[in-house]
Amino acid sequence: MRKQVNQYTLLVLILSLVIIGWKNPEKEIEKQNNGIVVKPLQTKTKSLVYHEVKDYGIWKKAFDDFFAKREKSGELSYEVGVLEDDPNTVYVFNTWKSENHYKEFKKDKELEEKMQEAGVIGPPKFLLLNKIEGTNLIDKKITGIIYHEVEDYDKWKHVFDDFERTRKEFKELSYEVGTINGDSKWIYVMNQWDNLQDYQTFVNDNKLKEAMTHAGVIGKPVFLVFKPKEKG
Repeated sequence: MRKQVNQYTLLVLILSLVIIGWKNPEKEIEKQNNGIVVKPLQTKTKSLVYHEVKDYGIWKKAFDDFFAKREKSGELSYEVGVLEDDPNTVYVFNTWKSENHYKEFKKDKELEEKMQEAGVIGPPKFLLLNKIEGTNLIDKKITGIIYHEVEDYDKWKHVFDDFERTRKEFKELSYEVGTINGDSKWIYVMNQWDNLQDYQTFVNDNKLKEAMTHAGVIGKPVFLVFKPKEKG
């Protein structure tokens, strides 16, 4: 009888381990990117596209009319808005069923035609955001992204981590770090702040510029601050 109980207990334990592994596959899989091995935190593909438009209202109507196509192409959610310092530049955050869904949608000729119809000016900027680490983002806070090329990810990350205390002194609420378009030398940092003034104080301070230089940032970083209008 005791032998049967022990066998039953062992069977339950094995099944529990199998179920835990099945429910949390992302914890068992490591992602390698140009020599960097990280455990992916996000289970959905996230993208950002931004571009100038002739008129937000005209663009938004075309965007809404394209909903069925977007959903069929694997879109799971969206956020649209304009840049804080440029109301003529529209941005869209999306999540997708998979990276392949995003890539197929991005190269679809129908998307290109719809953008022209919507009055998009110039080539849009597409960013596939591969999150590596971060804290939980907070609703209704000022959100900005800084992205740039770096000489070496590990060197940059070391400086970024050392800069955490300074970021907190400038009242950073949350952050997210990742690579762009699968390239470990292109980095984005998404930060959140209570208000626009706190953000501007941080990005204009010499401490940030010095840290970026020390971290091996190449070229001029791009700073974007988002003013959301709608989520779905």
